[in-house]
Amino acid sequence: MADVGATAAREAAAQIWRNRARAELEAAARFTRLAGELVACDAVAPVVTMAREAAEDERRHAERCGALVRELGGKPFELGAVPAPRGVTPGGLGPRERLLYEIVAMSCVTETLSAALLGELVARATDPLVRETMQSILRDEIDHARLGWAHLAAEHERGAADVVGPSLPAMLAGTISEELFSSWAEHPAQEALSGLGALDRAERRRIFSETMSLVVFPGLRRFGVDTGRGERWLAERLP
Repeated sequence: MADVGATAAREAAAQIWRNRARAELEAAARFTRLAGELVACDAVAPVVTMAREAAEDERRHAERCGALVRELGGKPFELGAVPAPRGVTPGGLGPRERLLYEIVAMSCVTETLSAALLGELVARATDPLVRETMQSILRDEIDHARLGWAHLAAEHERGAADVVGPSLPAMLAGTISEELFSSWAEHPAQEALSGLGALDRAERRRIFSETMSLVVFPGLRRFGVDTGRGERWLAERLP
């Protein structure tokens, strides 16, 4: 039975890493688009450079995720081009404001959360290649989060209005899967999966809540964002 459970865990992990490979390619395309928009909006040069480097990082991550899929016995992932998903932004914003909103969502929120999740997963990894892959990605995700904070700081210095606070609940909801709030049963091999790169729902909830409360909200407030709506939303969803 142990062998059956281990096989099931590896099969499930292979699918998870396959989905991540595609997500990394989408992120690469999105950072490429954002780099162009940053130039068009006269963003500070270091942020533009960071966005271009992030696009290259994400393509490399996709390759590493694909290699991990093969190692876990999954179907090989084709590293073809994928379209860049458009960021969902509130109506009534100008190009510069839409860009600020999207970069905060992409980097300050999503990449900061990703780094926190990966840090926990690295500590739990039982497979050497899984651990090595996540450590490599983690180093880059921290830089991708810094991109967002650097852009937010620069725009705040320029006197940008708070375009994030009023729609912060929608931004947070768009960062995570609705599954996080469900009561569905966990995968039968969840314990083994935690060593292959997939935390259980309770741990993901905890990390999401702690990262928002201890890192993201204080960081946003530092640069003039009213986080009240976001904090209330979080308290309601994860009391």
